Amino acid sequence: MHRVPSIGTPFVFITAGLIVGFFAQATPAQLPRLPPLKHAEYRIAIHCSLGILQVWKHTELIREYPIEGGKGGLGKTRSGDHRTPIGDYEVSWMASRNLNKGRRIIDEKSWCKGNRFVYAHTGPKLEKLWSDPYGGQQAAVISINYPNVKDGLMGFTGDCIHIHADKRHDRGILKESYGCIHMYPTDAKELYELVDVGTPVKILP
Repeated sequence: MHRVPSIGTPFVFITAGLIVGFFAQATPAQLPRLPPLKHAEYRIAIHCSLGILQVWKHTELIREYPIEGGKGGLGKTRSGDHRTPIGDYEVSWMASRNLNKGRRIIDEKSWCKGNRFVYAHTGPKLEKLWSDPYGGQQAAVISINYPNVKDGLMGFTGDCIHIHADKRHDRGILKESYGCIHMYPTDAKELYELVDVGTPVKILP
């Protein structure tokens, strides 16, 4: 699986003419379907069937990371179905063990509850943000706004869907999630430092 080497290393420099040429020659599966640019410098495109998360800076692909999605498959519609949602979202909040932005994760006190980061003595059993499924001492959590307005109009339920570190591996292979996007801790930290609240996220089949 290819990973773009460094944010400072030129990888793809696309002028307007090259974009036209690329789209004219590419097959539909190759097209980099991206979320709307909005105000953010970076965009995230997650290709679930390929197990790849891409980071785009405007029209330049600067990172690719391996990921794992929900054990229930794709197309989340209800709480507890363990599926990964498909659609256009954005980063709603961020939290980490020791990085320089977002909320600070503290042992036994940091949870996701009702799509919000909370400090409390108790919370949902799957949302212990300090635990190994969130990266343990390397915890990094990038939460997305599922369900968004469109999901709500369709009656979709559920909450606390994140892109996050997972310390648990099966012979180096990421474990399936309960609907979130799992990343290796080092990759999750790198992504965390690139993006901000409001970064567009497109989750594709």
